[in-house]
Amino acid sequence: MSFIARTCRDVSRLILQREDRALTLVERLAVRFHLRICLMCTRFTGQVQLMNQAMGQWKRYAETDEAAPDDGTEAGSGR
Repeated sequence: MSFIARTCRDVSRLILQREDRALTLVERLAVRFHLRICLMCTRFTGQVQLMNQAMGQWKRYAETDEAAPDDGTEAGSGR
């Protein structure tokens, strides 16, 4: 296999790994090249980004919920 030409399986693995580590220059170029020609991997990249955004929103929501003062009332109970 060449340095740039990668399979969809390889590229999807790299897309997920770049969440945890910095990809090498060759890996970044391989992903960029592959995404230019593969619609399915481009869609997968968008799905991963959407999941990351949703998790970020959930974390912010959970942090604000934990920071709310505990006055003995339940949220949304109207008491």
